[in-house]
Amino acid sequence: MSTPTKMVTDHAGRPIPALTPGDSQRVAVGSSSAQSTALDSETIIVRVVADVDCYLAFGANPTATNTDLFLAAGDTEYFGVTPGSKIAVLRAVGDGYLNIVEMR
Repeated sequence: MSTPTKMVTDHAGRPIPALTPGDSQRVAVGSSSAQSTALDSETIIVRVVADVDCYLAFGANPTATNTDLFLAAGDTEYFGVTPGSKIAVLRAVGDGYLNIVEMR
């Protein structure tokens, strides 16, 4: 179940849109494409960060290749996603982990 987006304000009372972290996953990054589990049926934004350079693919049954979206180690990115979709990951150099947080 999704938690509503919260509107917080800065010291001057100006609104700052904020997302609430939801479910998270840790996917092993290796020499073969690996998929996350399906995202929640209401998730439309994810936050991802990997500890190794890797490639990402998104979809119902994605397979990541070395021509897909490149994510550098340590970079935090937000992506719009289709609810219920999956994220596939493939290493560029070395094994590691991709961390995915579903944002609400």
